[in-house]
Amino acid sequence: MRMREDSEVPRFTPPTPNSRRLGRRLRRLREERGLTQEEAARLLACSQGRIGRIESGDIKPRPRDVLEILVAYGVPHEQEPGRGLLEMARQLREPGWWQGLSTLPNRYITYMAYEAEAAELRHFEPMAIPSLMQTRAYAEEINRVGRETESELIAHRVEATALRQEVLTTRRPALRMHAIVTEVALMLRVGGTDVMVEQLELVARLAARPNITVQVLRLAAGAHLAVRGGFAILSFDQRDPSLGYIETVAGELFLESADEVRRLNGAYEGLQALALSPSESVKFVQTKVLELSGRHTPIR
Repeated sequence: MRMREDSEVPRFTPPTPNSRRLGRRLRRLREERGLTQEEAARLLACSQGRIGRIESGDIKPRPRDVLEILVAYGVPHEQEPGRGLLEMARQLREPGWWQGLSTLPNRYITYMAYEAEAAELRHFEPMAIPSLMQTRAYAEEINRVGRETESELIAHRVEATALRQEVLTTRRPALRMHAIVTEVALMLRVGGTDVMVEQLELVARLAARPNITVQVLRLAAGAHLAVRGGFAILSFDQRDPSLGYIETVAGELFLESADEVRRLNGAYEGLQALALSPSESVKFVQTKVLELSGRHTPIR
């Protein structure tokens, strides 16, 4: 038997918690049988590196690949645990909607893949409305800044933002989200008055959903640990480690070590303590909507 090597997989398919979960279970099977990665690679007529990447979740194996591994390890495929591993592999091969957005950076696509499988998200953004809460009009305006000549990239980012929001509204179970929205983001003009009124109305509506909590961080709260930038923390079910994510002008950063994530959680808890309560926050946003919609001239 011979498994297909990496060069035969043309599309970028980022690792996800589910691919890493499958990889850990396959590694456990190998170790239970006293095989090294090198020995497993000889049995399967593939490279040791491929075995390592499957076990780390960086490669999403096809069901046929998993079947070959089960046969090589002497594990029956028609009963557990083999049957469950084959089903996991089948689910992994279902294409993600993000794979058609070819202009987006690989790290951003990786984040979307993780977000699609996350159970909980904690998000702080100092200057803008968090992306999962953006209207199409707001997202288009915010993504156009500095990219005026990149119409395809702008369109893909706006489409990605809209599709990503389904984790909050149509996915079952829905993503649990806690967002800290700054007063600056509520005041910063993105587009015209109509764009901002629609955007703030959406924030207020989303805050009423049982899976979403919004807190507003007022300017009067003063300096804080995250004053230099925003970040997100994704948490997963089944004891998978949490993941930190920071989007910068230079690119996207993932923070995976326990210490890094612990520091992000500490910073987020500090922001929560400084922000208005959820009920006060909704009232504050609604007040801003009234102020904006009552204007007869554009915000200056």
